[in-house]
Amino acid sequence: MCSLTKASRSSRIQLSARLWQSGPRRYQRTPERHQPCNRLLLQAVMSASRGKSDVDLFVLSGREAPELKELVHLPSEVHLLSTGRPDVELKDWSKSDWQKVQVLLKCGTGKDASSKQELQDIWPHLTNLKWIHSASAGVEKLLFPELVKSSVTVTNAKGAYSHSLAEWALTACSWFAKDLPRLKRQQKDKNWEPYYVEELRGKTLGVVGYGDIGQETANVARAFKMDIVALRRRKELSQHDKDLHLKIYTPDKLNDLMAESDYVVAALPHTDKTEKLVSSEAISHMKQTAVFINIGRGQTVDEEALVKALQEKKIRGAGLDVTYTEPLPKDSPLWDLDNVLLSPHCADRTTTFQAEAIQQFTELAKLYVEGKELFNVVDKETGY
Repeated sequence: MCSLTKASRSSRIQLSARLWQSGPRRYQRTPERHQPCNRLLLQAVMSASRGKSDVDLFVLSGREAPELKELVHLPSEVHLLSTGRPDVELKDWSKSDWQKVQVLLKCGTGKDASSKQELQDIWPHLTNLKWIHSASAGVEKLLFPELVKSSVTVTNAKGAYSHSLAEWALTACSWFAKDLPRLKRQQKDKNWEPYYVEELRGKTLGVVGYGDIGQETANVARAFKMDIVALRRRKELSQHDKDLHLKIYTPDKLNDLMAESDYVVAALPHTDKTEKLVSSEAISHMKQTAVFINIGRGQTVDEEALVKALQEKKIRGAGLDVTYTEPLPKDSPLWDLDNVLLSPHCADRTTTFQAEAIQQFTELAKLYVEGKELFNVVDKETGY
């Protein structure tokens, strides 16, 4: 384990020595017996010397989070005060320590994840905070009333996970179009029985939530020559979509989109306005041959109505990377439905997803210290 001395205090911060190699093998873990302890590299993150114009950063995350190694790419003007959680590693931090924080990065997954409550607990002491970045695309686990009302800028990891989620959505489409469960059953039974399959070409994909994830899903679907219709709150389109004559529905026309689509992909953030937006009524307008796919947030769907439609074969099936309650309760009917493709909210969990999200933050940090406009700024009122 490499230890780094925090500049402003006598305690020591320990960052995991399981650093990944740079260059072509950048994201491959170094074998345990060859773990490097590159102090010169780590000192680029946490230096004992700093200039008057430096920006003080605090990272709200467990200290073993592997993506922390990407912080070595921060601009030299960014000074890392500490990494940790208030009730675990930073119990000895005083009010004056928290007042130094100007930028806060919230990251970590699993045991290294930080909570909204942890941020709320220290919020009264963050009197000099100017900017918070979430290494997640969704910010429902970040925003709270005091933050929303404040002048603090919030950015998120929009775009970091879009392509992997789009790939999963099209995999789910193919799962049903090619009836892959039947293939596996026949293979198990050693049954050579040809059957008709469906093409995605010419089918209509309805995208509910045409933000970055929805747009990337549409781009991938176009490679399959699918027709795209989309629902979004704002009707403004990129020139690319205008050139393709994309048909846009407003939220009040959701039922029309559901009725037109052969495959519906929900890519919505969870806010008060999107809570169960895909309602029982909306689901009832789907074709009996249609498939519902959710790569956004489970709370945006009336799950009871969806289960009922699946059980009664009112729709063909569903591909769900997210559910209303996570982890999915053991007694959920979704576990036992043959017409459901279920994954445990891991469609975007690639081997590089955490590192890429932090790389995005380091790019933002360069803009911040240069006084330039940030991208991925969250509208705190709308929640995305």
